[in-house]
Amino acid sequence: MKQIAQGAEAKVYENGDVIVKERFVKTYRHSVIDSNLRKSRTKREAKVLDRLKEKGFPVPKTLRVEGKDGILHMEKISGEKLRDVFDVEYSKYASEVGKLVARLHNEGIIHGDLTTSNMMVSEGEVFLIDFGLSFFSDKVEDKAVDLHLLRQAIESKHHTVYETAFAEVLKSYEENCENSKEVLKRFEIVESRGRNKAKY
Repeated sequence: MKQIAQGAEAKVYENGDVIVKERFVKTYRHSVIDSNLRKSRTKREAKVLDRLKEKGFPVPKTLRVEGKDGILHMEKISGEKLRDVFDVEYSKYASEVGKLVARLHNEGIIHGDLTTSNMMVSEGEVFLIDFGLSFFSDKVEDKAVDLHLLRQAIESKHHTVYETAFAEVLKSYEENCENSKEVLKRFEIVESRGRNKAKY
């Protein structure tokens, strides 16, 4: 089993066709609080993945949950990260990304970390991965913030194609999200808050 990634919350390992995500102990937190957080976040991530898989959503399948240890075993999605092909092939994938996020929000699920690094291209299909910060919510504000984070990620990582690509993402989102009018209106408010904060 080899380590392939590490984030703020967890280490990710590859073991053949299985991805193992282990939330590590945070020593600055009280041990009981830390244990409860790792347990609840691991179980919530598995619950989100299971819900989406039931709906035929392109996400990894949950294989085993070791909640008390903060360990989640998932199916490995073979392919390449969208991050690595988006600049050249954004016209092929931007609309699909917008549709995926819209479908996600229609299910009342917020990803929390929408970036092209958390999307895989496997046999021509875009899969969403890393639901470690995901949660259930039907709030318009939460959906708008999810879009705002995606916009920031695309602008930062793919600035040469950002404007055209994100316009395609938004168009597809608008066509597929059940309450897109409300979400996009709130998205503009979230964006203006970000711009105002950047001035100071």
